[in-house]
Amino acid sequence: MKKVLIITRTNWNEAPRIRHQITRLLKSRGYQITYIEKNAYKNVFIKHRHEEGIEFFAHADLIHHQLRYFPFIQKLNNAVVKFYLRRILRKVEFDFVMNFCYEYSFLKKLIPNKKIITMIEDDFESQAKFAMASAIRNQVKKTCENSDAVLTVSYPLFDKLKGYNSNVKMLFPWSQSQYVQPRVVGERNTVLYFGFVHRMDWGMVENLIKNTQYRYRFVGPPAKNNDVRMLDYLKNTYSNFEHISYSSVKELVTDDVFSSILPYDPTIRSVQACTVSNRAFNLLSLGLPLVYADLQYLIKAPLSVIRRNRSLEEYKASLDFFKQNFYQVQDDIKGFLSSNYENDRWNVLKGTIEE
Repeated sequence: MKKVLIITRTNWNEAPRIRHQITRLLKSRGYQITYIEKNAYKNVFIKHRHEEGIEFFAHADLIHHQLRYFPFIQKLNNAVVKFYLRRILRKVEFDFVMNFCYEYSFLKKLIPNKKIITMIEDDFESQAKFAMASAIRNQVKKTCENSDAVLTVSYPLFDKLKGYNSNVKMLFPWSQSQYVQPRVVGERNTVLYFGFVHRMDWGMVENLIKNTQYRYRFVGPPAKNNDVRMLDYLKNTYSNFEHISYSSVKELVTDDVFSSILPYDPTIRSVQACTVSNRAFNLLSLGLPLVYADLQYLIKAPLSVIRRNRSLEEYKASLDFFKQNFYQVQDDIKGFLSSNYENDRWNVLKGTIEE
């Protein structure tokens, strides 16, 4: 059986992200998975368990990755990580490494005879705290330079990473389910947001709630205290707004929904690095067109599938269009999805593994 070591800082039980998708994709293709989870800062012992046919390890860390301001702190933390990884490596077998940690530039020296494939799925430099941007840029650069291949999820990241490694490929998220024609029902009057509630343009969200006749349903956990406050405020102020803290895609109630909205704050640099959100294709598989914020590098799609919006008037026009033409745009959504399923992404990943 083919075996892979997946190195992350993400707990398996967190809301699904692309690393979960890739892990399940590899497992479905017959790979035996060893998955390293989010580091624990307090527990000095390695944690080990089996779940869903996957072997999990977690180990200690010194300091959060966005607070390692100076090279000597990075080296000290890396020494601790390498100590634990060596202990884990003695216990597991694997054919290659799938790395999701942008700062692990040491992996090639630690595991010199195995292929290292690194996934860069966020603009970590733009998300940097205080004066960390330069330090994070250097870590991303070194990690990519020391990888055999690099995968990424957005056009601007692709262009940036090509300067660090000549073998960079685009691997977008994908729809985990085949397109299903929405049921014809009496009325669809709800706009859905689904995912982590974070980096929102809250002013635009409130204006839409106040100035349209639609209901708004936000589904997903808030990321920061301000997001919690805004959700509580909107829920207590407007009768046409509701928040559901969590739902899987399969559990989503969409019989009253005519569009999904993604009202991110376009002034945030890391938001502008986004080409398509992780859940976009799953929402399209439910027949829901997407109304996006003004993202410069948004994935190219017909206006009957995805619309980009710069103002309240444009948001309102997009929502009105999808409200009036929900059933008419379904063929376009189905056609757009036809090249965004699991097999399409597996061809990219399989080629990267085997090259």
